[in-house]
Amino acid sequence: MTDPHPYPTDREMPDEALALKYLGYSIRLQPTPLEWMAMITQPNQRCGIVLAPDREAALSKARDWIAVQSKSQG
Repeated sequence: MTDPHPYPTDREMPDEALALKYLGYSIRLQPTPLEWMAMITQPNQRCGIVLAPDREAALSKARDWIAVQSKSQG
Protein backbone atom coordinates (compact mmCIF):
# COMPACT_ATOMS: atom_id res chain seq x y z
CA MET A 1 0.00 0.00 0.00
CA THR A 2 1.37 3.41 -0.93
CA ASP A 3 1.17 6.61 1.08
CA PRO A 4 -1.69 8.79 -0.26
CA HIS A 5 0.17 11.97 0.74
CA PRO A 6 2.54 13.11 -2.03
CA TYR A 7 4.53 15.37 0.31
CA PRO A 8 6.51 14.41 3.41
CA THR A 9 4.72 14.82 6.73
CA ASP A 10 7.84 15.61 8.75
CA ARG A 11 8.88 19.16 9.71
CA GLU A 12 11.44 19.48 6.91
CA MET A 13 10.49 21.84 4.12
CA PRO A 14 10.32 20.49 0.56
CA ASP A 15 12.99 21.74 -1.83
CA GLU A 16 10.53 24.19 -3.41
CA ALA A 17 9.45 25.73 -0.08
CA LEU A 18 10.64 29.15 0.97
CA ALA A 19 10.55 30.92 4.35
CA LEU A 20 11.18 34.64 4.76
CA LYS A 21 10.45 37.64 7.01
CA TYR A 22 8.47 40.71 5.97
CA LEU A 23 7.53 43.64 8.25
CA GLY A 24 7.77 41.48 11.38
CA TYR A 25 5.74 38.63 9.88
CA SER A 26 7.03 35.21 8.81
CA ILE A 27 5.91 33.98 5.40
CA ARG A 28 6.30 30.32 4.52
CA LEU A 29 5.61 29.47 0.89
CA GLN A 30 4.99 25.86 0.00
CA PRO A 31 3.59 24.03 -3.01
CA THR A 32 0.41 21.98 -2.67
CA PRO A 33 -0.77 19.44 -5.24
CA LEU A 34 -2.76 22.10 -7.14
CA GLU A 35 -1.30 25.51 -6.21
CA TRP A 36 0.98 27.42 -3.84
CA MET A 37 0.14 28.18 -0.22
CA ALA A 38 1.54 31.01 1.89
CA MET A 39 1.25 30.72 5.68
CA ILE A 40 1.68 34.12 7.34
CA THR A 41 2.50 34.22 11.05
CA GLN A 42 3.40 36.73 13.70
CA PRO A 43 4.28 35.95 17.33
CA ASN A 44 1.18 35.46 19.53
CA GLN A 45 -1.20 35.81 16.57
CA ARG A 46 -3.29 33.42 14.51
CA CYS A 47 -1.81 32.56 11.14
CA GLY A 48 -3.23 33.63 7.81
CA ILE A 49 -3.26 31.42 4.73
CA VAL A 50 -3.45 32.51 1.11
CA LEU A 51 -3.53 30.37 -2.02
CA ALA A 52 -2.32 31.28 -5.50
CA PRO A 53 -1.50 29.52 -8.77
CA ASP A 54 2.27 30.18 -8.51
CA ARG A 55 4.90 31.15 -5.95
CA GLU A 56 5.23 34.78 -7.04
CA ALA A 57 1.47 35.33 -6.83
CA ALA A 58 1.33 33.70 -3.38
CA LEU A 59 4.12 35.97 -2.13
CA SER A 60 2.36 39.04 -3.57
CA LYS A 61 -0.94 38.06 -1.93
CA ALA A 62 0.85 37.43 1.38
CA ARG A 63 2.41 40.90 1.28
CA ASP A 64 -0.99 42.44 0.46
CA TRP A 65 -2.54 40.54 3.40
CA ILE A 66 0.17 41.86 5.71
CA ALA A 67 -0.42 45.44 4.49
CA VAL A 68 -4.13 45.16 5.28
CA GLN A 69 -3.42 43.67 8.73
CA SER A 70 -0.89 46.42 9.48
CA LYS A 71 -3.41 49.15 8.56
CA SER A 72 -6.14 47.59 10.70
CA GLN A 73 -3.83 47.35 13.74
CA GLY A 74 -2.50 50.90 13.45
